[in-house]
Amino acid sequence: MVLSNVKVSKHVPNDLVFSIMLNLPLKSLDRFKCVHKSWAHLLKNSYFMDMYRKKFISKKSYCDEACLLLKQTLIDFENHSLLYLFSGEGFDNKVKIDWPPPFQEDDCDISILGSGMNGIICLYAECISSKIVLWNPTIQEFKVIPSNHVPPYVGIVDWLHGFGYDYVRDDYNVIRFAEFYIDQNYYLNPQLNEVWSKVVYEPSWEMYSLKSNSWEKLDLDMPNLYLSRPGVLEQVYTNGVCHWLGGNELAIDSLYLVSFDLGNKVFFLTPIPFMMDYEIDNVESVSTHLLLLNESIALISNYVWVNNYHISILGEIGVKESWNKLFIVGPLPCIGRPIGVGKNCNIFLALENEELAICDLNTHTIQELGINRMFFCCQIVMYKKSLFSIAGEITD
Repeated sequence: MVLSNVKVSKHVPNDLVFSIMLNLPLKSLDRFKCVHKSWAHLLKNSYFMDMYRKKFISKKSYCDEACLLLKQTLIDFENHSLLYLFSGEGFDNKVKIDWPPPFQEDDCDISILGSGMNGIICLYAECISSKIVLWNPTIQEFKVIPSNHVPPYVGIVDWLHGFGYDYVRDDYNVIRFAEFYIDQNYYLNPQLNEVWSKVVYEPSWEMYSLKSNSWEKLDLDMPNLYLSRPGVLEQVYTNGVCHWLGGNELAIDSLYLVSFDLGNKVFFLTPIPFMMDYEIDNVESVSTHLLLLNESIALISNYVWVNNYHISILGEIGVKESWNKLFIVGPLPCIGRPIGVGKNCNIFLALENEELAICDLNTHTIQELGINRMFFCCQIVMYKKSLFSIAGEITD
């Protein structure tokens, strides 16, 4: 072997560092800034961060081949819910979709839990005991999820927290927190055995498995979610993990991102830092929403008295310091409530003037869509058409 006398330089050219770090995911970017002081300074360089944001937005993702589902619930005494499918670049191609049979005769607020997985979406109607249905709109196939096995006089109040796909077991799961009560009709029926009146059903976390078509009790103590907007549970799913916001929304220090791993049946808590760059008088005036931007977990926050949005992306689950404030959008002419995400990380908003609009993260502008939202609740989710059968077989 011939030994070379050529010295290897330890210096990495700045243009090469720029190019490498520009293509790193946020998790790696956080780690690389600890390697060298000049690399950390690069993250404070406005030109580099502008380039990084543009690359983040333009990254090809699941959304590029997906359609949009718009759910609207009318403001009336019967809470009629409507569902539309949007396809194409614009919003002119709008098709009304009928709900599956289990919901067609109901006068209730129907919502979508999370987004679609392999063309399957999870619908629910909240009442004393939620009606939950898995549905593939493309092939019009549905599956009604059964309730838990409890005596007929025991009722369930369930709080849905997540819908996702378990890659390990090739299974679809729904996560809920269930509370039990004795039906009032029980007390009026003297024929029922009094012994059952002493049976206590403790609240519990449960996971539904499509494969077994049953609920399994989870021996976990996870934080419950809170409703950040009426009638819609903000839950996102990515890579076999369901995420939701849990804790007390009135106390910033007690607000967490809860991440439940469907395969390992364990959960992780990620503290959420205060996102604003300025002091506020009242925590209740800060609105925080959970989104999924290009398959990354994101939080969008705004203060009611300031017309801008602060958007932070999570680099690593369980690490509070890995939240990176990637976007500050505004000041804007108006502000609205986020109701979903579209292509190119565009965020859909329900404005105060009852119009639906879209916020472009590239141009930092808001465009009204000409869709009046005279409704109690609006929701937009991504949906990718599929011939996948809920029964596990491909439909011709």
